[in-house]
Amino acid sequence: MIRFWKKKEETISRENPGFEEDERRTPKTGLLLLLVMVVAGLFFGWRALDDIARLPQAPEVLSYCSAGFRGQTLLADRIVFSVEPPIFYDERYYTKYTDESIQCQFNELEKQAGVSVIFLERDAALKETKPLRDSLDEKTAQLNEVRYQIERITREYSVGLDERSAQVEQPLFPIGQTAPSLQVLRSQDRQLVQEKQALENQLKSFDGQLKAIDDRLIAAYKPVLKAYNRQLRWYEFKIFVSQMVLVLPLFWIVFGLYVRLHRKNSPYTLIATAMVVVASVLFLRVMLVWFWGLFLQSLLETLWEWIQRFRILQSLVFYGGMILSFVVFGGAVYYLQKKIFDPRRVAIRRFRQKQCPKCQASLDLAGEFCPNCGYQLKKKCASCGNSRFSDLPICPHCGAKE
Repeated sequence: MIRFWKKKEETISRENPGFEEDERRTPKTGLLLLLVMVVAGLFFGWRALDDIARLPQAPEVLSYCSAGFRGQTLLADRIVFSVEPPIFYDERYYTKYTDESIQCQFNELEKQAGVSVIFLERDAALKETKPLRDSLDEKTAQLNEVRYQIERITREYSVGLDERSAQVEQPLFPIGQTAPSLQVLRSQDRQLVQEKQALENQLKSFDGQLKAIDDRLIAAYKPVLKAYNRQLRWYEFKIFVSQMVLVLPLFWIVFGLYVRLHRKNSPYTLIATAMVVVASVLFLRVMLVWFWGLFLQSLLETLWEWIQRFRILQSLVFYGGMILSFVVFGGAVYYLQKKIFDPRRVAIRRFRQKQCPKCQASLDLAGEFCPNCGYQLKKKCASCGNSRFSDLPICPHCGAKE
């Protein structure tokens, strides 16, 4: 049977096995300085990415008036920027010309689509209906006040009836006073209701006109939003490229330095490791921001909405997250421990401390076998026939290498 993939046995240097427990320990001062270096590197690197993200020119924002006519056609609001969330209007792009209306400053995309012309028609229609709407608001406020008075006097009238039934000599709410007031208020209520309905009927004819204009605006904004979405995507891509130009060479250089020092089992590998941590965090930030805005956010939101429809799936997702945390973090620790406590590495470390590689008993009184566990410490050299240690690479008598 052909094996397409075969695990290669790891080659461990007998001279420099690595993963030493006692040798070349970095002092606490050095570790503290490395921690400061990592924090400072992340701080300045993060700020550098933020600053370089401001170099590409952002597309001209849409007007304030576009907020009510985007509907579901805009996809660009899912973009995640490195500097700030996406903006679709800015106070710098509109000015107030009355106390109650806002004149929008349209960008080139909106002007080319004829949005500004349609908004002029809409503003004219709104101004035409403004007196009617003001009158309607006034009648509504008057009607609410009258109904509040009716409710209050009705309670007083009810108390007055109770006082008359109890034959109170000096009632607080005489029926003779509250009853006429209640009749007048109810008459006002009926009149205000009729006036309000008349105003609403007059406005219904204008509502159809406004709806037709709004439908035209929604249709006009569809190509605008698609073009604006493309501009935002291109803007995000330029940010991604500019940040990668800053981060990728740094990551490549420090990772190459780490690999070279690690192969030599250099005591300076720890410095390169700290540098790799900084470069890796910055690199991951750029990559995650790009892919998050590109498709991950919308994908995860869709999956989460689907999962929330089924409670059992939501529970399984959290349970799976717990299991995944065990596998990822526990597996990482298991891999490190397996590398550190490889029997070959353990044997070399213990021989250096004159201990049995099996049970750590002292070898001062040992011969060819460990006096404690019976492990065979020595064997005959295939070259000279003399006794040599089993787990060491060179014969001390003839220099032959195993």
